[in-house]
Amino acid sequence: MKKSVFFATVVLSAILMYSCSKKPQTQKAVFPSAPSATGNAENLTRETSEPSNEFYPRVSSDGKYLYYNAIETNTSGGGLNIDNLLSGRGSLFNPVVVTNKKTKIVRKEIGMPTTNPLKDNAADATVMPNGNILFTYVLPSKPVIAYTSPEGMGINYVSQGELGDDDSQPVISKDGSKIVFSTLIGGNRMICSMDQKGGSFTVITEGYKPQFLPNDETRIVYNLTVNKYVQMFTLNLKTGQKSQLTTGEYHNKDAAYSRDGRYVAFVSNRETPTSSRHHVYVMKADGTEIKQITQGETDEADPTWGPDGMLFFSSNAAKNYSIWKAKPRL
Repeated sequence: MKKSVFFATVVLSAILMYSCSKKPQTQKAVFPSAPSATGNAENLTRETSEPSNEFYPRVSSDGKYLYYNAIETNTSGGGLNIDNLLSGRGSLFNPVVVTNKKTKIVRKEIGMPTTNPLKDNAADATVMPNGNILFTYVLPSKPVIAYTSPEGMGINYVSQGELGDDDSQPVISKDGSKIVFSTLIGGNRMICSMDQKGGSFTVITEGYKPQFLPNDETRIVYNLTVNKYVQMFTLNLKTGQKSQLTTGEYHNKDAAYSRDGRYVAFVSNRETPTSSRHHVYVMKADGTEIKQITQGETDEADPTWGPDGMLFFSSNAAKNYSIWKAKPRL
């Protein structure tokens, strides 16, 4: 009897020792299916759900339609970053070329599921005062600025790509007299201007992703890399006076002014400066009262405002970049 008890004790001890020696299996991390909103936002909603990667959202002046870039790229996992997605020859931190030959412009009615591919080989849509769509035409060997009808019929060239190697990111003043865009000159991203017929070409300053200020179209806001970090600047087009809008040892970029000009939305990796993850922030136009809108493991980019104060942005939640929207509590 004692031998049986002894033998059972030995067996049990061996089992316990073997169990303790085995390394515990770690569960595979699940990438978030949605960006995480902070308490400064409400009504977080996914606006697009296509298998493509979608970014650079822009809202029509009446708030009815959403325009965005779509790239047909197969991706998986949570490691996708928009800097690598846009181009193999550069990034948004140190942009060389930001267009992508697989990009198309899509239009959809906000809140409705149906999408309408507006233009293939195209990107960076913005609605012109006359209703036409200004965009980057990426099919030529050197991408150029062009425009098409509201239905995407026809292509009319504006820039001819003679001075820049990658004309992109066009915006137009409310009176239609001036187009400001980014191009590649001598290996550097430069912001330039021209009229609606492509004349009066002028190099303005180094930088990319320009936007007109809604309440003062003599000024633009844009991204510029300073001491390894991307910061946002404003520039007076008449006087040439430049002002730095943000600072810090982290990236602050993609400024978007609210329709009334009171607030600026942007993305920043200030939550985790060692990471490439960016989140959406909103601040007053003077740079005060910064509020974080999204947080967590996802990466956000390209915020833009609707006329009702809703904020649209791109996020790589659910593996691919899609367009989401949220209402900031201001």
